[in-house]
Amino acid sequence: MGEWSSFTAVVRGLCLLYVTNKYLGTVAITYGPSMLPTLNVTGSILLVERISTRTGKRRPGDVVIFRSPETPRKIVCKRLIGLEGDQITYVVDPQSGDRCETIVLLLARFLKGMFG
Repeated sequence: MGEWSSFTAVVRGLCLLYVTNKYLGTVAITYGPSMLPTLNVTGSILLVERISTRTGKRRPGDVVIFRSPETPRKIVCKRLIGLEGDQITYVVDPQSGDRCETIVLLLARFLKGMFG
C-alpha cells in the first residue's frame, strides 16, 4: 500500500504544478538589453502571473512575456505602450531624423493567442 500512496502523492504534486503553471503563474528568466533599465542585461528572474491576462486587466506600462511570432521557440519580454484602439506616435528613425508617424493599434489574430 505504501508504493501506491507515494505514487499518488507524486501524481497529485505534478497535477498541482501543471495547474499552477498553466493558470496562476510561473517563473521566467530574462536577459538582453531591450528592457534596460527595468531588467538587468545579464539576467533577471521574474515571477509571472497569468490571472490578469484572463481577466483583461492589461494596461499600458505593464511588462508582458509572450511567444515570439517570428521565432516560436523564443519567449519575448516587452512593456505595453498601448492597447487595441489606442493611437501611438513614434519616431521612425531616431538616428537620422525626428520624423514621426502615428498608428492605431489593431489586435492581430495571432496576438490573441500570445496574451491569453
